[in-house]
Amino acid sequence: MISRSRSRYQQVAVACHRYQALSGRFRLRRTCSSRQTCLASTAIHPIPLPRARQGSYHEPCGRTRNPQHKEMGLTNELKSRARELGFVAVGVTSADPFKEAQQASIERTGAGLMDGLGWWSRERAESSAEPRRRTPAARSVVALAFPHPVPPTGGTADGGPRGRIAGYALGRDYHELLEERMAPLVDLLKERGAAKTYVDHGWMLDRAAAARAGLGWLGKNTNLLVPGHGSYVLLAEIVTAAELDLDQPLKKTCGSCDACLRICPTGALVAPGVLDNRRCIAFWTIEHKGVIPVEIRPLIGDWVFGCDLCQEVCPINRSAAAPDPQALAAYRALTNHRPLLEELLTLDETAFRVRFRGTAIWRTRRSGLLRNACVALGNIGDRDAIPALGRALADPEPLIRGHAAWALGRIGGAGARRQLDAVLRREPEAWVRAEAEMALEACGSLVFR
Repeated sequence: MISRSRSRYQQVAVACHRYQALSGRFRLRRTCSSRQTCLASTAIHPIPLPRARQGSYHEPCGRTRNPQHKEMGLTNELKSRARELGFVAVGVTSADPFKEAQQASIERTGAGLMDGLGWWSRERAESSAEPRRRTPAARSVVALAFPHPVPPTGGTADGGPRGRIAGYALGRDYHELLEERMAPLVDLLKERGAAKTYVDHGWMLDRAAAARAGLGWLGKNTNLLVPGHGSYVLLAEIVTAAELDLDQPLKKTCGSCDACLRICPTGALVAPGVLDNRRCIAFWTIEHKGVIPVEIRPLIGDWVFGCDLCQEVCPINRSAAAPDPQALAAYRALTNHRPLLEELLTLDETAFRVRFRGTAIWRTRRSGLLRNACVALGNIGDRDAIPALGRALADPEPLIRGHAAWALGRIGGAGARRQLDAVLRREPEAWVRAEAEMALEACGSLVFR
């Protein structure tokens, strides 16, 4: 039941809104007490406001305030609500440029460390570090961290060779999930002015914002490490015109630990906190849409989507708390983190769509996922997979056929040679024939048993 006091405040607010609409000059002074949150900060709005579309720019309602006043009441309410929504960490930083991160991004872009990412550019590196370029009225950035599934290391090999999928991809697409979770927070903020959300794909340096907002510190594996939760989190931000109470960065580092640098099979971590995208397994299995270079394939191991090696070895992650079951329920049905590789090779376009539409794995498309499955089978070297790879040699996608030929060459033996001999007689694509010829040469020299 709504108290008489609250009803009275609602009546006052309605009158204020009406006066605003008429004059545009009304100013409402607000005070907060420990016993009652001021009406302007509460989630219960006397005039219902329409929910904005995901990822959209939320226009201000017209209410203004003293720009020198830090809205501590709103900040506390925002953080409390964020935790209720499942976010494990929330902090606030200013909307000032992230100058140090901006300079590092520009330098690494110029050095080619971001090559291969068609959506990345120097312009994006510059703009993503300046929140006010997209939201001129911005005063604060709310940084948020939401847990994602953490697959167990190891796992069963029952049923045949299995691949591996990175933990963040084991469920519904996190972009949609985080936008959905941020919507109530946007509702709290939009009466203070403009509010714009970011989830990974927007022009925002997510880790720089999170670090300056005190959510955690940047590890040598380039990931944000959140105390108690490690790096098994997804980041999001709300840029707002509200001048919120700011948090301070954490004064923590990884110390002398370099486990992540030593575990990376491709040497993608070229220095502490510096990633060469061109060597990263996650890049080759997700972002790259074409042929994987021959020298990279053996280093991919059994990963078919992403890579968690530099996170699995991190001592901060090993001591992290298990994700809250209620938060994980937001991901709905989880994908098997150890999929059967031969089963993946049976997926046609329809089956792939049914199984992976609405998940992060959809990003790599069928051709990319089955390409990766072929590479993983070649690295595992199980000769029982030869018939499945032989069938993949007849796939409509040349990308899959070429990597299936390579995998057969890695496995070797008479059975693999027969499959490769047959494909050479019918294959129309020159590069696939070249792969088959190289695989035939390797057949006798590489034996896994």
